[in-house]
Amino acid sequence: MYKRILVNIELLEKRVAILEDNALEEYYIERADHQKVVGNVYKGRVTAILPGMGAAFVDLGLEKNGFLHVSDVVEGPRDLEELLSESFNGLTAKKSQKDSLPNITNLLKKGQEIMVQVVKEPIGTKGARLTTHISLPGRYLVLMPYESRIGVSKRITKYSERGRIKKEISSLNLPKDIGIIVRTAGGSCRRGAFKNEIRYLLKTWERIKREGEKARAPSLIHREYDLLFRVARDIFTNDVNRLIVDDREEFKRIAHFVGFTMPSLRLRLKYYRGETPLFERFGIEKEIAKLYENRIYLKNRGYIIIEQTEGLVAIDVNTGSFVGRKNLEETAFLTNLEAAKEISRQIRLRDMGGIIVIDFIDMDLKEHRSQVFETLKNGLRRDKARSKVLNISALGLVEMTRQRMRKSVESLSYRVCPYCNGRGSVKSVTTLSIEVRRKLSQVLKKWPRRPLVMHAHPEVVERVTRQDRNSISYLENRYRRKIIIKGNPSFHIERYHIEEPAK
Repeated sequence: MYKRILVNIELLEKRVAILEDNALEEYYIERADHQKVVGNVYKGRVTAILPGMGAAFVDLGLEKNGFLHVSDVVEGPRDLEELLSESFNGLTAKKSQKDSLPNITNLLKKGQEIMVQVVKEPIGTKGARLTTHISLPGRYLVLMPYESRIGVSKRITKYSERGRIKKEISSLNLPKDIGIIVRTAGGSCRRGAFKNEIRYLLKTWERIKREGEKARAPSLIHREYDLLFRVARDIFTNDVNRLIVDDREEFKRIAHFVGFTMPSLRLRLKYYRGETPLFERFGIEKEIAKLYENRIYLKNRGYIIIEQTEGLVAIDVNTGSFVGRKNLEETAFLTNLEAAKEISRQIRLRDMGGIIVIDFIDMDLKEHRSQVFETLKNGLRRDKARSKVLNISALGLVEMTRQRMRKSVESLSYRVCPYCNGRGSVKSVTTLSIEVRRKLSQVLKKWPRRPLVMHAHPEVVERVTRQDRNSISYLENRYRRKIIIKGNPSFHIERYHIEEPAK
């Protein structure tokens, strides 16, 4: 497998595409007007305590106050299983321990200053999700102040290697109340590399503590790396053949960073000098455009439809023009099998999160349902975000949740349509013609006997004055009034306006 990372730098945005054998597998975007806050450490001020929710709101100096749940304040070790499930930036929110959580009012007071880290971006009407358990990710390790354990990523599966890593970390005489998680990239590291990174992360933590003591709340204490450096730190590993950057200054920045942190990969960096834009050169623009379409066609001519709301994503599988060869069961099975692979890829590419419901085509055979479900799970294993998937039901439904730490690609690039207000459709011309006639009838009953002038979208005018002209003539004859209908191209198709008769 040939793996490339392509980095496109523009004045207002940075984009990263990850290709495996020329197929787009991951896509990230960061814009100048939407600064990422996940990973940032703030000194905030508690503005409100909500005992009924077991939470507090914290002023960070951002547009919306952050949300801090009691499970992210409680002193004591975090769930190690949760911490070992690495995310894109090494940060995870703490699991709720409902049976042992104290009252939030015993931990925090209104007006109290507190150091917190953002673990989830503000999404929709919700502010950032916060934790007091700081995590500082490096390339090979995640440093966890206030912890005292050593953990190894689940993706390092070899028992002897896990034992070696723990032994080498333990020999470094870590300070008390400092925990370490070894990331997947640290699987091949030796004691010297671990020692150097721990030294760097400890210095970072000491600086954060000093800044936190001096700063006045609310204020930013520590900023997480930008997209380019996060990619270099978290994704640019030995299995990547090339990292290509199309901006000279950013290439120099990343070359310096890579040369300092992972010199063995320095020769895999490349500055792109071609006249054809980088993403266009590799056919990525067309693939990115598909991420904003709700219908994705499969190779066998079936298709899936993706509909996203703020809290839920619905995915529907259809056979389309694929008719199969043997019977309906085989047609459904083959379509579902291909759809399961594409759905796991689309979830990852679009960075969809929250509750996801997948409606596969009904299958009668249990072994077919099992194969489709396993195919979906295998595709999701490649995902860095945590997910929980329930087994496929007899009706072909799969319910799952996926960690949501930031806005999806679609919500970052699109806004709710100001015309349909998110309905995804507008009234038909026929409906509007009937509505216009009804409104005219109401007005004719009330206003004096003078000509009426109505303005509407040209399509509506066309329908009213041609196909439905008889209905307008009926109103003119009944009320003995002249009705003048004028088209206005600047009107939204659902808008119409009746002028008040001149006195």
